[in-house]
Amino acid sequence: MSERLEFWPEYRGGRLWHDHGQSVDLADLPLSGNLRERVAEWVSVYADEKLPMESPGDTEWLAVGTYWLAELRLALQPDYDVVVTEPWWGEEPDK
Repeated sequence: MSERLEFWPEYRGGRLWHDHGQSVDLADLPLSGNLRERVAEWVSVYADEKLPMESPGDTEWLAVGTYWLAELRLALQPDYDVVVTEPWWGEEPDK
């Protein structure tokens, strides 16, 4: 059975979260250094207005995030199930 991680890069600079609300350090996961660095670089430019909540958001930033979501899923399978809980990642949220 795989461990469930939530893709929530915009919250307090985190990227992946355990179900119990604790951020996961990407260095603790079986990821290449390059992938960890690129995802961290992408998250580092986060700002609230990038999300389509009260405005259209930053479609370019969101598209890059959707790409990193797919890359993280690929790198972490089958040991981890990376889910989203917000609709702006191009799929139905997992509640």
